[in-house]
Amino acid sequence: MLTTTMKYVAISALLASMFWQMAPNLRSYLDFVVAAGAVFVLAQAANLHKYWWVTVFVAVVCLFNPIRPIAFSFGTLMTLQIMTAAVFAVSLQMLKTSPRLTIASITAANPETESL
Repeated sequence: MLTTTMKYVAISALLASMFWQMAPNLRSYLDFVVAAGAVFVLAQAANLHKYWWVTVFVAVVCLFNPIRPIAFSFGTLMTLQIMTAAVFAVSLQMLKTSPRLTIASITAANPETESL
């Protein structure tokens, strides 16, 4: 659930920044949000053993690194933001974890074990 929320937050931040002209010093906030979302998805992909997705999101973390930002031209940055939002959107459908099974309770209505 948290990973899905982070995906939506990263997509909305990327799309909002395309329509809102940010000052260069505010881009670090966008970079932080996108990199954090990418780290969450990277961990999810690693748990699912989808290593191609791991490499894609390692690249996203490197491109949107808030500590050592890479300067891009306006056109290149817009293209990267669109492509990254598309990658996050595709990962919403392709990377889904199955829900964990709950532990059966001894007070369950239909226990699978019988008492001695």
